[in-house]
Amino acid sequence: MHRNDYFKNRAMEEVQRVKRYPSFVSLLSLDLSHITSEKELENFENLSKFYGALRELIEKSIRETDLISDIYGGKIAILLVETPKNGAQILLERLKESIKYFLCNNTKSPLNWRVPSKENSFPGPNNDEKSFIKAVKEIN
Repeated sequence: MHRNDYFKNRAMEEVQRVKRYPSFVSLLSLDLSHITSEKELENFENLSKFYGALRELIEKSIRETDLISDIYGGKIAILLVETPKNGAQILLERLKESIKYFLCNNTKSPLNWRVPSKENSFPGPNNDEKSFIKAVKEIN
């Protein structure tokens, strides 16, 4: 079984729920795959511990009802249940700032301090069901 199958299945369940009830679901994707080696880290002896601490940071920033994917290859997805686009965008900006401070304190090079990200919401003004499902399927 793939590591993020549970996450993807849960996201698809939320899409179906949103179609039945007047609600929202959002998906945040963060890409830290540019951090590839322990040599780039400070304060952590390996990438596993680094990503474990990053996961804890993210968990403290989201609600209990939200879900974080496994961090695979530096890519992270966050499923925001009952969260419309504007709420997801606000959380994404806050998360990016927190993660940037984390990276600043725990990586050696400013080149590693960037946090590429995407936000998808359903329903949304520019996001339909197909684009949301496509974003879910792209999760590692």
